[in-house]
Amino acid sequence: MKTQAIKGRRGRLASLVLGILSVLLIFPISPPLHAAAPAGSISVTAYGAVGNGKKDSLKAFEKALSAAKKQGKSVYIPAGNFLLSERLSINGVKVKGAGADRSVLTSTNPESGSIDLKGKSAGLQDLTHVYRKTGKRDGSDSKNSVTVLGASDFSITNIRIIGAGTAGILVRDGANGVISGNLVKSTKADGIHITEGSRQITVENNIVKQTGDDAIAVVSYNKDPGTTSGITIRGNSVGYGSKARGISVVGGSDVTIEKNKISNTEMAGIYVAVESRWDTRSVNDIKVSRNTVVKSGTRPTDDHPNILVFADTGKIDEVRFSNNVISNSVNAGIGVWGDGDIGNIYFTSNQVSNSGEGAATFKKGNIHKEGNSGF
Repeated sequence: MKTQAIKGRRGRLASLVLGILSVLLIFPISPPLHAAAPAGSISVTAYGAVGNGKKDSLKAFEKALSAAKKQGKSVYIPAGNFLLSERLSINGVKVKGAGADRSVLTSTNPESGSIDLKGKSAGLQDLTHVYRKTGKRDGSDSKNSVTVLGASDFSITNIRIIGAGTAGILVRDGANGVISGNLVKSTKADGIHITEGSRQITVENNIVKQTGDDAIAVVSYNKDPGTTSGITIRGNSVGYGSKARGISVVGGSDVTIEKNKISNTEMAGIYVAVESRWDTRSVNDIKVSRNTVVKSGTRPTDDHPNILVFADTGKIDEVRFSNNVISNSVNAGIGVWGDGDIGNIYFTSNQVSNSGEGAATFKKGNIHKEGNSGF
């Protein structure tokens, strides 16, 4: 009797489970309206953001950012495609997605879609930012993907930037912080641009490709309040069809460029310069070491070598190249020239091979050479 009772109960339980499953198949449970946020953070969905790629979530993001700053928390963006109709300002708050391949911010206004970082310790992490359509390049910051406006101790890590009317990441107004582990692709201006006296910035382990101008640029104009300095550019992989230079310092001091891979740029792979056209400051104390530069200077109308030091105004001094591997240049492997004041340029233990023209062309400067091969 007991065995029959147990079998009966099992039968009824099985029928109940099958019934529930049938209902779920017809009327599936909807996902929760508000995605759960990690501890210490606020989800944008709690303030009305919808990641369906259809609804504008700008106001919801602004409310979440305001609340997070008041509460001392970060902002969380769950998986989804969130539309932003205007520039988004992040002031002193860290914003983190569910992953660069899962959380997408899409700017729908090609004239005004930058994500701006301000204040202390603002950050972007683990998300993608794209424009639905990019505007015409005109130098406007509103068309950048990310604009760092004087933020101190900022961080931009593991984000993907696909397309921008101006720069991918522009850093200005004396900012300092870290740009690490990002992908920047298909911008109409520079991929990463650091300027206006920004200092103590590390740019490392990024991939920057197919940019409309330089992949990574350090720039100081005479009109700036100070010289851009204390910049470390390390372990990046750049080029891949970029339409200007790979890594450039056009006005600046105390810049370290090391362990990067630069390939297939239309102009020089590494460019250290002072330019009258852009009224840039002089250059001093640049260290370029253990980089690999392959096949630069592909633009038929230019004569850029893989590595170029150039000044047509101002002064360049104390630039040191060591242990770099330079190969398969369209033009010369290395060049130093210009009508400006070019001082001490050091080449130590560099390798040059398979140059389209001469391995090295030195027209100006006090050139120091030791232990190099190929020139």
